[in-house]
Amino acid sequence: MNERVDPFAILKDPLPSFTTKPKPDQPVAKETMERIAEENNFPSRQAAKAPKAERRKPRTHRTGRNQQFNAKATSETIQRIYKSADERHVPLGELLKQGMDALEAVNILQKLADKRDMPLEDLVKLALGALERAGVSAMKHGEAS
Repeated sequence: MNERVDPFAILKDPLPSFTTKPKPDQPVAKETMERIAEENNFPSRQAAKAPKAERRKPRTHRTGRNQQFNAKATSETIQRIYKSADERHVPLGELLKQGMDALEAVNILQKLADKRDMPLEDLVKLALGALERAGVSAMKHGEAS
């Protein structure tokens, strides 16, 4: 004779008892652990927090410049740029423009010095001497004596 498997046979056994899980033990308070570690001269494995980098104040100038220019530089170079801009009371874009103008002027003078086959320093001294003879003060042009 064929006996069929009783699908409800598992229900005839007593039902499993469901209980709540036991609460885990409360962890030791952090202050207590730190105190015990200090008392036993046990150093922490936590890395020391790095000092926060000094933030400079925001620079807000309304200049009409609307193009972004980014460049990587050393921290010393960046500090020099900001210091120079602060001393001149100009935004960074204006400082960049002034620097490019100065570089182009030096390049023109260098080409002229090369054409005359003389050092750039001698050409500049010659030009300043000519300006002074003409009655134009070097200080009017922003040059330091």
